[in-house]
Amino acid sequence: MSEEVRTIEIQLDGVPCQVAPCTLAELVQRLGHASEGVGTALNGRFVPRGQRDRALQPGDAVLLFKPIVGG
Repeated sequence: MSEEVRTIEIQLDGVPCQVAPCTLAELVQRLGHASEGVGTALNGRFVPRGQRDRALQPGDAVLLFKPIVGG
């Protein structure tokens, strides 16, 4: 008997994407990004690295971007 893998649909950088249920931090890791090497926004709001433990919900819009360092 095979186990069915459940997925949810989110928007990832503006593109519909099916992913296994996970947190924003887990998604960043699964996509191969170092936590400190990418900025994140969820549903139009910036999410600091320390607050990426929120579980993604169907329909969430995730944006990944390079952090900008000013001087």
